[in-house]
Amino acid sequence: MGGTAWYRKHFTANTIGNKKTNIYFDGVYMNFDVWVNGKHVGNHPYGYTGFSYDITPFLNSQPKQNVIAVRVHNEGKNSRWYSGSGIYRNVSITTSNRFGSF
Repeated sequence: MGGTAWYRKHFTANTIGNKKTNIYFDGVYMNFDVWVNGKHVGNHPYGYTGFSYDITPFLNSQPKQNVIAVRVHNEGKNSRWYSGSGIYRNVSITTSNRFGSF
């Protein structure tokens, strides 16, 4: 069985200086797209692998709101290991120094 689902998260971000913001997905089943503030960030077709995106260039500075939207499109061609759908593992947003310390 397949289908399409949408997820949205609203938040503010401190994007001042040499900061880099990444979003990490530990598991989403399957074939999904990510948008930040209406701009397409990327697509990940696989349901079993974790991955991340650098969302720094898409963010609004405080106090403006940011919106992350995720569309999951399960095409119904499921394996026997996981037949569910959607975000099934942790999602985290991290901010770090853009340039590593030396």
